[in-house]
Amino acid sequence: MITVTCRYCDSPTIITNGRTKSGQQQDHGTACLFSGTLDTKEEARKEKEHLVEKLHHERVSQRGIARMTGFNRKTVVTLVKKSRSHQAARQKDPSFARKADY
Repeated sequence: MITVTCRYCDSPTIITNGRTKSGQQQDHGTACLFSGTLDTKEEARKEKEHLVEKLHHERVSQRGIARMTGFNRKTVVTLVKKSRSHQAARQKDPSFARKADY
Protein backbone atom coordinates (compact mmCIF):
# COMPACT_ATOMS: atom_id res chain seq x y z
CA MET A 1 0.00 0.00 0.00
CA ILE A 2 1.31 3.42 -0.92
CA THR A 3 1.05 6.05 1.77
CA VAL A 4 1.08 9.71 0.80
CA THR A 5 2.45 12.16 3.32
CA CYS A 6 2.15 15.93 3.66
CA ARG A 7 4.93 18.05 2.12
CA TYR A 8 5.24 20.23 5.22
CA CYS A 9 4.69 18.06 8.28
CA ASP A 10 5.11 14.49 6.86
CA SER A 11 1.80 13.51 8.42
CA PRO A 12 -0.10 10.68 6.70
CA THR A 13 -3.47 12.25 7.55
CA ILE A 14 -4.41 13.84 4.24
CA ILE A 15 -7.84 14.41 2.74
CA THR A 16 -8.35 14.92 -0.98
CA ASN A 17 -9.81 18.34 -1.64
CA GLY A 18 -10.86 18.52 -5.30
CA ARG A 19 -8.80 19.60 -8.29
CA THR A 20 -6.90 22.72 -9.30
CA LYS A 21 -7.57 24.66 -12.51
CA SER A 22 -4.83 22.69 -14.25
CA GLY A 23 -6.35 19.37 -13.16
CA GLN A 24 -3.90 18.38 -10.41
CA GLN A 25 -5.20 16.69 -7.29
CA GLN A 26 -5.52 19.14 -4.42
CA ASP A 27 -5.03 17.87 -0.88
CA HIS A 28 -5.70 19.14 2.63
CA GLY A 29 -3.44 18.11 5.51
CA THR A 30 -5.44 17.76 8.70
CA ALA A 31 -2.44 17.97 11.03
CA CYS A 32 -0.86 21.19 9.74
CA LEU A 33 -3.87 22.60 7.83
CA PHE A 34 -1.81 22.76 4.61
CA SER A 35 -3.91 23.03 1.49
CA GLY A 36 -2.44 22.55 -1.97
CA THR A 37 -0.95 20.03 -4.35
CA LEU A 38 1.51 17.47 -3.09
CA ASP A 39 3.14 16.85 -6.48
CA THR A 40 5.09 19.90 -7.56
CA LYS A 41 6.63 20.31 -10.98
CA GLU A 42 9.77 21.91 -9.55
CA GLU A 43 12.17 19.09 -10.44
CA ALA A 44 10.94 18.86 -14.02
CA ARG A 45 11.40 22.61 -14.45
CA LYS A 46 14.96 22.44 -13.08
CA GLU A 47 15.77 19.66 -15.55
CA LYS A 48 14.42 21.81 -18.38
CA GLU A 49 16.48 24.79 -17.18
CA HIS A 50 19.58 22.60 -17.19
CA LEU A 51 18.67 21.47 -20.71
CA VAL A 52 18.41 25.13 -21.80
CA GLU A 53 21.92 25.80 -20.47
CA LYS A 54 23.28 22.68 -22.18
CA LEU A 55 21.66 23.53 -25.53
CA HIS A 56 22.99 27.08 -25.32
CA HIS A 57 26.52 25.72 -24.83
CA GLU A 58 25.98 23.63 -27.98
CA ARG A 59 25.17 26.88 -29.82
CA VAL A 60 21.51 26.13 -30.57
CA SER A 61 19.49 29.26 -31.37
CA GLN A 62 17.21 30.72 -28.73
CA ARG A 63 14.13 30.07 -30.86
CA GLY A 64 15.25 26.48 -31.34
CA ILE A 65 15.71 26.08 -27.59
CA ALA A 66 12.24 27.54 -27.03
CA ARG A 67 10.71 25.04 -29.46
CA MET A 68 12.53 22.07 -27.91
CA THR A 69 11.79 22.86 -24.28
CA GLY A 70 8.38 24.49 -24.56
CA PHE A 71 9.56 27.62 -22.73
CA ASN A 72 8.70 31.08 -23.97
CA ARG A 73 11.58 32.72 -25.86
CA LYS A 74 11.82 35.49 -23.25
CA THR A 75 12.18 32.84 -20.55
CA VAL A 76 15.01 31.25 -22.53
CA VAL A 77 16.75 34.64 -22.78
CA THR A 78 16.41 35.14 -19.01
CA LEU A 79 17.81 31.68 -18.25
CA VAL A 80 20.74 32.23 -20.63
CA LYS A 81 21.55 35.55 -18.97
CA LYS A 82 21.38 33.90 -15.55
CA SER A 83 23.74 31.11 -16.62
CA ARG A 84 26.17 33.68 -18.05
CA SER A 85 26.24 35.61 -14.77
CA HIS A 86 26.97 32.37 -12.88
CA GLN A 87 29.79 31.56 -15.30
CA ALA A 88 31.29 35.04 -14.86
CA ALA A 89 31.16 34.66 -11.08
CA ARG A 90 32.86 31.26 -11.32
CA GLN A 91 35.68 32.71 -13.40
CA LYS A 92 36.28 35.52 -10.91
CA ASP A 93 36.10 33.36 -7.80
CA PRO A 94 37.08 29.67 -8.16
CA SER A 95 35.51 28.82 -4.80
CA PHE A 96 32.11 30.04 -6.07
CA ALA A 97 31.05 26.53 -7.03
CA ARG A 98 31.43 25.40 -3.42
CA LYS A 99 29.51 28.42 -2.10
CA ALA A 100 26.61 28.25 -4.53
CA ASP A 101 23.57 26.23 -3.58
CA TYR A 102 22.09 24.56 -6.63
